[in-house]
Amino acid sequence: MVRLAILLLSRRWGLIIVGVLLVIGGVIWGLTSHQVSYQSRQQGANYHLATGTQSGNLYVNADGSSDYFAAFKGDFNPPISQSDIDNAASISFVARTDTSTLDPALNTDTGTVNDAHKIEKIVFYDKNNQVIATYTTAEYNANPNGFYDNEWLKSIWLVLVGLLLGGAALLLPMFAKKPQPNAGFNMGAPGAQPYQPNAYGQPYQGPQSYQQPQYPAQPPVYGQPGQYPPQQPAYGQPGQYPPQPPVYGQQPYQGPQQ
Repeated sequence: MVRLAILLLSRRWGLIIVGVLLVIGGVIWGLTSHQVSYQSRQQGANYHLATGTQSGNLYVNADGSSDYFAAFKGDFNPPISQSDIDNAASISFVARTDTSTLDPALNTDTGTVNDAHKIEKIVFYDKNNQVIATYTTAEYNANPNGFYDNEWLKSIWLVLVGLLLGGAALLLPMFAKKPQPNAGFNMGAPGAQPYQPNAYGQPYQGPQSYQQPQYPAQPPVYGQPGQYPPQQPAYGQPGQYPPQPPVYGQQPYQGPQQ
């Protein structure tokens, strides 16, 4: 039973079930609200009186009747004296028309009694019909003509607890903050860019000390002696023209003679 309770209270579906059961129980409890009325029993009948050994309640039963009446110990202040019970020759009482559950149950010669009418007022008489003592409950003193037993004033709290518990278990996951994806780099994470080497095709070697790049020597300026490529002869110098085709009727140009 304890393991079942732990299981229900540690699971979301279990909390929902507990909340629903509390609501149902509270509603059933509230529906037991009813009008309380009293019945009076006058002296003259042959009543059997007995005191419960465990409960301390005073039980009353009329001779030949299946109805039982109970003066609950905790309802009377001061409590009913045992001497008044022993010295009484007759009694009269006022009891509720509805019944209350006996806990523990009353064991009699004819069987077990589980329910009895609750006594609100009881009077003890001696042999001369003189009153020995009168005991009344606070409930009877406040409502001597009956009252409406409104159980909703107590059961509504059970309903509210059930609604809060079940409602929170049902709705809280809808408002819970969803976990954000990890912003850190993860090669295996969905959507991550595949690894690529650096532009030179070599794996990354970490930071290197800076070195002055070695640029190639400045190309030579054309037109200076001894520079690459060799300077071409300028047109207009003797002997530098390309050979000309001969003109018919003339001797070909031979150039200056030494």
